[in-house]
Amino acid sequence: MMSVLRTVFDRQVSIRQLFYLAVTAGVIVGLPYLIVGVIWASMHADHLRTLSGADQLFSILGEVVAWPVLLIADVSLV
Repeated sequence: MMSVLRTVFDRQVSIRQLFYLAVTAGVIVGLPYLIVGVIWASMHADHLRTLSGADQLFSILGEVVAWPVLLIADVSLV
């Protein structure tokens, strides 16, 4: 077991490989969060009729980003 760990930890990786790993991990973790956020925003879009322009855009983006907090607090962004 220790020899396997030594082999794994003795590998050298380039900055490019670390970047690819970070991007892949970000997509894997971030995609479900984004999907749930879009679903949440589409189901709680009643207040958007009263908004226009940048206010509407930032309200939608805020709901997509902050859906866990909005779920717990049971509020909507206006």
